[in-house]
Amino acid sequence: MNSQTLFKSHFQYPPTSSAKAHGRVNLIGEHTDYNNGFVLPTLIEQNIEVSMSLRDDSKIKGISSEFGENSVDMESSTDGSWLDFVRGASYYIQNEGCKINGLDLAVTSSVPAGSGLSSSAAFEIALLRAICHLTSLDLKPSKIAEIGQLIEHQYIGTQCGIMDQMASACAEFGQALYLDCQNLNTETIPIFSDHTFMVIHSGSTRKLSEGKYNERKKETELASEILNVSSLRNATKDNLELIKDGIIQKRARHVITENERVQKATQYLKEDNALKFGNVMNESHQSMDDDYEISSPELNHVVNVSRRAGALGARLTGAGFGGCVVLLLPSAKNDEIKENILKNCPHSYWVTNIKH
Repeated sequence: MNSQTLFKSHFQYPPTSSAKAHGRVNLIGEHTDYNNGFVLPTLIEQNIEVSMSLRDDSKIKGISSEFGENSVDMESSTDGSWLDFVRGASYYIQNEGCKINGLDLAVTSSVPAGSGLSSSAAFEIALLRAICHLTSLDLKPSKIAEIGQLIEHQYIGTQCGIMDQMASACAEFGQALYLDCQNLNTETIPIFSDHTFMVIHSGSTRKLSEGKYNERKKETELASEILNVSSLRNATKDNLELIKDGIIQKRARHVITENERVQKATQYLKEDNALKFGNVMNESHQSMDDDYEISSPELNHVVNVSRRAGALGARLTGAGFGGCVVLLLPSAKNDEIKENILKNCPHSYWVTNIKH
């Protein structure tokens, strides 16, 4: 069921505005975005769709295919429900000069929640697109992405970087989006023609608000302070010996080396060198497991089985602590490798393939 159908069946009248936004998988560059670093995401086919109409009163009345029915007052405080996203989107759009009293809205999603595939950012971008359409407000995709990040920071409580929102708002299918998170400069690069990126869910979900994500962000901010740089983007491996705390040094080493890996991977993509790209993916996962400590037994198992099955590269994608693995494999071996993984990782499931 799409959001228009859900809206009409629930509210008994057709919506005024509809919009959708896709989830993303990050090919490489994890936890670098909030350090003003570099990332390389691409869109997945799964999306979130929002349909809405304006109300005369100050109520937000919502129906979600995933989270059910809810109703709040526009001016009420955040309560941890999914309507916090709507409160935030309405607030920031009104800051752009558009008056919104209340909203009826319906939401449908095919992006698995808690999977590391950016369901929250896709929801933010779809919401903002639908409200912009509703209010005839013309905002640039990068501005919509920045407002999405503000919603996350101020209304949801996750101090995320800008990657997820920029990917959902600006990326193109079949293309990797090379993004400089400091100045928001982007470059689109075609993905491999004879290799496929496959996304496998480990079967273990995670919840960012449990605090580990914000904890990692604080640790990297502390590393930046120790090194006297504005962000770890401006640090090098030579600086690491100045950090005496072993944990903080490990966190900084991951971010510094991950930025280097994104630069290498981007070049390998341009050179159509899938083997080297896969090697860098493997190095990235090792760094996330050892230095950033955001992997899990379930993720590591899927990664190890994938490599044994013939994947050139495999790494956790997203915030970690559960969710998905992205792997790079020869397109001719798609079905064989997929069957091997699902057989040996009984809790895992296939999410999508990304081809040129």
